[in-house]
Amino acid sequence: MSQGDGIPLHIDATTAPRYRLIQLEPGMLELLESPKEAAHLRLKSAGPDAPAFLCGYSRTFQLRQISQSNTLLLLSSASSSSSSSETTDTVPDEVTSNPLYATKLSGGYLECIPSTVQIDLSFVPYYHGAELKEAAGSDPDLTLSKLDVTARVPVSEFEFQSAWIAAMGVEIDGYVYRLSHDLVLRIVPILMAAIQADGMDFGTLWLSEVFEAVRKDEDEPAAVIEAILMRFSTSRSEPYCLDTAQLTRWLGIEMLSEHAFREIKLEDFMEKWELSLPPVLDLTCDLSMLIGLYVQPTPKTIKYLPSSRLPVDPASRFERLFASKSSWLLEEILPFLNDIEKDKVKINALLMKFAKKKVVKGKTYIGKRGV
Repeated sequence: MSQGDGIPLHIDATTAPRYRLIQLEPGMLELLESPKEAAHLRLKSAGPDAPAFLCGYSRTFQLRQISQSNTLLLLSSASSSSSSSETTDTVPDEVTSNPLYATKLSGGYLECIPSTVQIDLSFVPYYHGAELKEAAGSDPDLTLSKLDVTARVPVSEFEFQSAWIAAMGVEIDGYVYRLSHDLVLRIVPILMAAIQADGMDFGTLWLSEVFEAVRKDEDEPAAVIEAILMRFSTSRSEPYCLDTAQLTRWLGIEMLSEHAFREIKLEDFMEKWELSLPPVLDLTCDLSMLIGLYVQPTPKTIKYLPSSRLPVDPASRFERLFASKSSWLLEEILPFLNDIEKDKVKINALLMKFAKKKVVKGKTYIGKRGV
């Protein structure tokens, strides 16, 4: 090819700092092509030295810097800074059609990784009730707005809202709190009794009606009542539909969490759990609701052991599990492994590596290696 047959190429070094390359994996491309996701696109980080995340409406991707030695050129058919560009080769004057302009980029790009960040709201203070609100507000570290909290948590809007509802977050007089468990345990029976007394349908609850019924016995703001309704409802907006299974499970966890350091009689725990249920609701306690949250050192005792507080490292996880109980039924131990590995084949590989199996009368038991 003769020189006259080539395409003029101009290098512009002045615009390089304006560009960063991002590798779009399929999930990220879907997010950008979705109007709803793209409309909520935000770049967020928990702090100056923390990782950066690209957040849409319902999905979050972590950005990771990938370095490489290859030269990266960004090509365009026109340039607003052509006066500052320089031609790589001497090009005849008659060759002026369709020139290309190249911007030499730094040797690397950003990779998007689907993120499953654990949402930490522990820095949000607890709200213990209207009577103690003034004391809580006197601490400058406790005067956060919801916007402040959202900025500190690098996740999508949907993921944040799900965590906020689960934590029973409220905004009162411009500041945010999490409802204390003691406050919720006190209000729930009053709330349920008020709903029943006013003849409301537990499957179709409107905040204004519920608040009017509750305020006869409680002097808490409407935000507190709504946070409880949302936490134990099947919907995120009105009308709220009470999910009795969610409420029963939460109460069971609360009763069980009081026994994190010692085991108690299973019979005593079940009695305490049943007594915590609002009398106006026909609820049934079932240990299957608490799978992955407890261990039974013996058939007649129980102890709080949430999988979320166990080590993520498989070797350390098995060490903690066998410290709590030397021999597990296969179906008992599986819920404590599903959060670190979903694939059944890989779970079996972990069991083969860190434990030993034994079948007795048709039941599979998992024990510690070398014992």
